[in-house]
Amino acid sequence: MKKLLLWSGIIALIVIFVMVVLYLSGSAAYSRFLDSIASLVQKSKTIEISSKDVFDNVESARFGNLSEVAVCENNLNILLENDESTRTDVSVPAPGRYFIVLKYRYVTQTTGSGTLEISLNGKTYLGILDNYTYYDFNDKVYDRYGNEITPEQKIFNRSYMSFIKDASRISAMPLTLNLTLGQNTLEIKNTRSAILIEKLYVVPETYLSKNLPYSQYIKGNPKISHNNKDKAIVIEAERLSFKSDALISITNEQSALVTPYEIMKKKINVVEEASYKQSGQEVFWTFYVDTPGYYKLALRYKQSTNRGVPVYRRIYVDGKVPFAEFFNYSFPYTGYDWKDYIISDAKNQPYEIYLDKGFHTLSLEVTTGIYQETIRFLQSSVKRLQEIGLEMRKLVGNNLDPNRTWDIEKYMPNVVKDLTDISNNLKNQHDKLVKIVGEKGLPSIADIVVSAELIENILRKPERLPFYIDVLSEGASSIAQRLSELSMRLKDQPMGIDKIYVFQGSIDKYTYKTTFLISAYEELQKLWLSLFNKNEPYSVYEKADEAALKIWVNRPVQYVETLQYLTDTDFTRKTGIRVVFSIMPNEQKLILASAANNVPDVAMSISNWIPFELAIRNALFPLSYFPDFFSFAEKNINIETLLPMVLENKVYGITETQNFYVLFYRKDIIEKLGIPIPNTWDDVKKILPELQRRGMNFSLPMCEQTTKYFNTTAPFFFQNKARFYTKDGLKTALNEENSVKAFELMTELFAIYGIPEQVASFYNSFRYGRIPIGIGDFGLYITLLNAADEIYGLWDIAPSPGVLDTNGQVLRYQVAGDRADVIFAKSEKKEKAWEFLKWWMSKETQVKFAKALVNRYGPTYIWNTANIEAFKELDFIDEKHKKVILEQWKWIKEVQRHPGGYMVEREVSNVWNRVVVEGYPLRTSIDRSVILINRELERKLTEFKYIVNGKKVKDFKMYDDMKDFMKTVMDRGEYDEN
Repeated sequence: MKKLLLWSGIIALIVIFVMVVLYLSGSAAYSRFLDSIASLVQKSKTIEISSKDVFDNVESARFGNLSEVAVCENNLNILLENDESTRTDVSVPAPGRYFIVLKYRYVTQTTGSGTLEISLNGKTYLGILDNYTYYDFNDKVYDRYGNEITPEQKIFNRSYMSFIKDASRISAMPLTLNLTLGQNTLEIKNTRSAILIEKLYVVPETYLSKNLPYSQYIKGNPKISHNNKDKAIVIEAERLSFKSDALISITNEQSALVTPYEIMKKKINVVEEASYKQSGQEVFWTFYVDTPGYYKLALRYKQSTNRGVPVYRRIYVDGKVPFAEFFNYSFPYTGYDWKDYIISDAKNQPYEIYLDKGFHTLSLEVTTGIYQETIRFLQSSVKRLQEIGLEMRKLVGNNLDPNRTWDIEKYMPNVVKDLTDISNNLKNQHDKLVKIVGEKGLPSIADIVVSAELIENILRKPERLPFYIDVLSEGASSIAQRLSELSMRLKDQPMGIDKIYVFQGSIDKYTYKTTFLISAYEELQKLWLSLFNKNEPYSVYEKADEAALKIWVNRPVQYVETLQYLTDTDFTRKTGIRVVFSIMPNEQKLILASAANNVPDVAMSISNWIPFELAIRNALFPLSYFPDFFSFAEKNINIETLLPMVLENKVYGITETQNFYVLFYRKDIIEKLGIPIPNTWDDVKKILPELQRRGMNFSLPMCEQTTKYFNTTAPFFFQNKARFYTKDGLKTALNEENSVKAFELMTELFAIYGIPEQVASFYNSFRYGRIPIGIGDFGLYITLLNAADEIYGLWDIAPSPGVLDTNGQVLRYQVAGDRADVIFAKSEKKEKAWEFLKWWMSKETQVKFAKALVNRYGPTYIWNTANIEAFKELDFIDEKHKKVILEQWKWIKEVQRHPGGYMVEREVSNVWNRVVVEGYPLRTSIDRSVILINRELERKLTEFKYIVNGKKVKDFKMYDDMKDFMKTVMDRGEYDEN
């Protein structure tokens, strides 16, 4: 035992000694590394030029001679608001393929790209217009830890010239129109923010494809000797001049492989890989050349997403592609490392470009390169496979006899030929891609050959083809899903960039690599911090200035960083009130924190049921005590969302974000089946037999829940004018007649009309076409926008179905409350806290925050603000969809919380389960639950002193809605009670 202890001690000392040596040696190496990088950057400093001047130079170079090459030029000068359109005639001298260039101006201060629908000869094309933005790097912003924050994007506020680009982001070229000889009529419809179209130019397709090869480019430039002296201009990629898409982001990569870098602090140091990936996106950099001559180009970049597969960029110098080889240039896969790469030909000979003395611009535009044909083929194959699956569903229905065979070609004459063609073409596309990606890329494209082999296996027995619908077009591992995901991977061309080198000679002495010592020092430093540094970023345990407003936020760090930045740069500057935000570890522990007297002044983004639980325990300050609360709330939000935060005659919170439940439907499938979009639940019942006959169905949110919560059950009650409690709050009202009607509708849809009791994922079933219609929420909407490329343009939304009342009105009530903000009763800064909440929930701040989130982190961060006017101004939601959502929000109705509400929620779910799953009668199930609920309500009301010694002391006031609350409270003169 003593020997074991002795050896353990010796080993521990050796480990500590090695760690100390590594730490000290690494620290010295790290200091040298920082000095070398600082020296490199200092040597590369050049004359500055404003982004606006750079933009002017690029636009002049790119479109300066447009009037000379355009075959048609129309002066329009027409303002198109959202959903407005205009017609214009264009004449061309010969039939062929043409591009459209617009001179246009955004009327509003938007950073979102414009979107257009262009109709020509009965066909509709979807187009995108660039919206250029830039950063002001002179005004660097830091958080309270000294970490650099991505600066705010700014717009040029001027007219732009740009090609209309393909909205599908597939084409490596702008949107191409097939025009006939003579006059063609174009209808242009605006589907986003208001835009002023000043001029329209029609240019031939050859305008962008007339680049000379590199050999002729060299011959056409000055014959001067190539300088072999080592000389480099180093451009930090994050210091870009401007970009064509606000979604391209600069960010921090916490790695010594990129610069600027510090172990202890975050620096903005790269163009983010995940945001710079969509065809048509372009980033511009500017540099100054003091000696004319031939220069080479190199990048330090990372491409870690598409394993083994190169990505493509179109390389422009001073607004133009200098030679044909730069038109679609491939950058190889790097893995997770940042690598220096010299732009060279197939023989690894660097390309050289001639640069005069003065300012120059380099830009890289994302293209799909040689993948374009493959992507279109994969998407058309997916579409055909889904059509075949739908046709077979229509043929065989939902119940397949395992012993039956089918003479499938009798009913679907082309199906075997179509599948054979798809299989053969898949093999051809695979062979084509293999030549490009090589062996390293084989895993990334393996789904092509796997899909071809699966089709071949299925076709060996065509008489059993209907049994393979799941393999062909439905399910997570179906052929359609494999090909769809592959097309999405090929369409995305991600690339992160750290540096750009414009150099002569060699760049060996300008590049750098981290060493083992630096990596060891970095990891040991992180270990030390994790063991001893309690001041984690935005921790609730961090010591803060007592004079500052303390706010806990139930959001990830990305939201809190952005919120702190907006607050520091706007609210604090205006009011002088300092605010310190912290990330809340667990919102459900707020009650315990309150009991321990460890609460902030404000809690933000908490679930909308928590304010009630805190308020009934006297932990919150009523916001309705502020004289301007109701006027502020009515102006900015839908006050119906406040009902869950009502206790007696007071309101204890304000809604921050708002959900929505709308009807999602697949346009392609619904049109093929010839069924109408349902307006009422009776309409839903009518279309269910047709759907089920084809093996499809309808989905409700409760299909994805085991326990049916209020957010999915309450709408049936509200639409039937039912309620959950009696007016005095002492008993449940589930056995009232309207409540029984709600239960009948809610259970019959499943037990009689066959809606599935369980749906593992409506999102997946919707994509695969198994459930082409159903009700979903904001989360589903965002997922379909960003992760369902195979059904792009094939789905839409409509208001939720409802119940037709006696006045002929469809009651579409849905719940919508999501997150809320509160002020704690023990706060000594209540007035300052309310001042902050008014600023935070104002239209201006909500719009700024929503745009900042999307611009920094991408479209998956769309902010579902509860401020109605702010929501109307969000750039990243389709205007048609926005109208549907706003219409549905007119039908918001919420469940008022009750001390025993959990029992009501549970028993509503139990009634549904007993009737639908177990087959018990509805009335007896309701009566059984009413007894249990009333017993629990009495117990909870006794706990909170509404009932004492079995006798009611006071009512627990229950309101039908916020209008009822306002009328009742204001009639009693209680609305401004203090």
